[in-house]
Amino acid sequence: MSLYTDYLKQIETRKEHGLHPKPIEDADFVEELIAQIKDTDHEHRADSLNFFIYNTLPGTTSAAGVKAKFLKEIILGSSVVEEIAPTFAFELLSHMKGGPSVEVLLDLALGDDPAIATQSADVLKTQLLLYEADMAR
Repeated sequence: MSLYTDYLKQIETRKEHGLHPKPIEDADFVEELIAQIKDTDHEHRADSLNFFIYNTLPGTTSAAGVKAKFLKEIILGSSVVEEIAPTFAFELLSHMKGGPSVEVLLDLALGDDPAIATQSADVLKTQLLLYEADMAR
């Protein structure tokens, strides 16, 4: 049994009770989703992409950290996901409102590509969950 199939079962159980799917907060599950997204022929790729974009909890969860790092890969071009252009990856980072995404945004803002640095700085201006370590950097 995989974390993905467990999540699908949980969705069905919650639906029977009139509840929406639980947000995803587990890093291992997000890593499984990313593997399925990267496999363009995977049977669950579309749903995995949807869960990654819309169900992964933002903020300071372990899932948010994995999501932010994958979005960084997309922005830098080391991973290509047709459905997530770099501009959309920045938008997704902006919705995270800080936490682990700030480290990624700082890496990008302090990087060598001026266009990426500018976009990252624009997103950083909107973030709420900044910590002393972020400010020091």
